[in-house]
Amino acid sequence: MKKRFISIILAAAVGISVTATGCNNTEEGNNPQDSTISHQKEIADITAMELYEKMTVGWNLGNSLDAVGSGLSSETAWGNPKTEKELIDAVKEAGFDVVRIPVTWMGHFDNETYTIDTEWLARVKEVVDYVIDNDMYAVINIHHDGNDTAQSWLTPAPSDEDSMVSQFETLWKQIAEYFNEYDEHLMFAGMNEFHKGYSNPSSEYLRITDRLNQSFVETVRATGGNNEKRILIVQAYNTNGDASLKMTVPTDTVSDKLMVEIHFYDPWNFAGEGKGDWGKTGTNTDSWGQEDWVYDIFGRIKAKFVDNNIPVILGEYGAVNNKNGNDDHRRYYVEYVTKAAKENGILPIWWDNGNDSGSGEAFSLFNRYMYTKLHEDIHGAIMRGVSGEDYTIELP
Repeated sequence: MKKRFISIILAAAVGISVTATGCNNTEEGNNPQDSTISHQKEIADITAMELYEKMTVGWNLGNSLDAVGSGLSSETAWGNPKTEKELIDAVKEAGFDVVRIPVTWMGHFDNETYTIDTEWLARVKEVVDYVIDNDMYAVINIHHDGNDTAQSWLTPAPSDEDSMVSQFETLWKQIAEYFNEYDEHLMFAGMNEFHKGYSNPSSEYLRITDRLNQSFVETVRATGGNNEKRILIVQAYNTNGDASLKMTVPTDTVSDKLMVEIHFYDPWNFAGEGKGDWGKTGTNTDSWGQEDWVYDIFGRIKAKFVDNNIPVILGEYGAVNNKNGNDDHRRYYVEYVTKAAKENGILPIWWDNGNDSGSGEAFSLFNRYMYTKLHEDIHGAIMRGVSGEDYTIELP
């Protein structure tokens, strides 16, 4: 997610100092053996496109397991409650069948050996189980370790590239081994918005992105077992649509088991900050990022990837709730982007950070305390957009 850290970096720092002593506190129920449902299953030998066809629409558990901190309490460091199964049940009941679970690992591994804390792995597993036990699909990644702040270690401008890649591989080897028993309902995504600033990336930045994607695929495949056939998701630089057209798809030991991830918040002024309105009936719109842009960029992505049997996930997208009277333009934007994504073979996964305050990045679609839906108009727009029906979107 772009620009999140401008508003929350101080809160994150507080979370780190408060939770630093909690690293070794294992909470009841976090033992990976506690689950009553066995996840040791043979993985289906299906292509990425076949798996894509089984999925409809996704939702992000944002600003929870990806919050920056140490110990199990880091999950609540950015203001969201501990994730309970009832929340995932509500997400499923609302019509979502994919849950992207962003996970930040820094603060949860030894800084010399990069050994991940067992209680953190167990907590991630617990949330993954909430999803998969509901017959939904789960995605886990390495998230804010590459957030382009002073805390992050995953960067396209490292002081020691080989050391960074080695650390990346060490973490993914542990994650892949820990979740090896899971079947095709669990997907791994290598990174998040790997970037350094928001200007056009240099060729060097693109090269390092490609190198990490290749290392991710090779590291996971080398763990054997179900991971030899698992669907893996690789990212464009900054998960940017234009940058994806320049990326190199990694070579793989198996055929047709890779997906590509992009994110979409264009134009940021409207989608990320709630300024003005959007679309052809708007009177205060950006000079770019309108309807024609959506189909242009999605069409080019489809031609490069989808038409070559490489599905694409829209790992994050959305528009903020600014409570300033642009609700109908927000609904129109969300429905338009969702429908355009599906028509171009791109799986939309809504970014939800748990914030519905009306200020800052308010993307929430669920009350995480009451497990109820927020913004029925947006839920309706998303579900109409993924329905596959041929219809004309109602204008604002």
